[in-house]
Amino acid sequence: MANLSNRMLLTAQVALGFAALAAMGMYPPAQGRILLVPLADRHADAAARVALSAGAALLGRGPFPGSWVVVGERARIAARVDGWDMLLVAAPPAGCSGDAGAVAA
Repeated sequence: MANLSNRMLLTAQVALGFAALAAMGMYPPAQGRILLVPLADRHADAAARVALSAGAALLGRGPFPGSWVVVGERARIAARVDGWDMLLVAAPPAGCSGDAGAVAA
């Protein structure tokens, strides 16, 4: 019985470790590429309005409906988000266009 509980504890610890690594990988940078995903407001321009009002540059549409990949400062963007209306995550390099195609704010 002790062997089974030790194995379950080890499995839980490994799963928690992987979850922590995944969460750290999704945390948006202080400045750089950020994926904005609207949660409550599904209007196509809600994320773009938030980003532009925070002085960020639009790189392109994100993989989710109404989402945008932007280049900007996390603190300025987060200050413009009302409550839990929008999710800010690190934008993966794959699928993101270069900064040369950014739309100036």
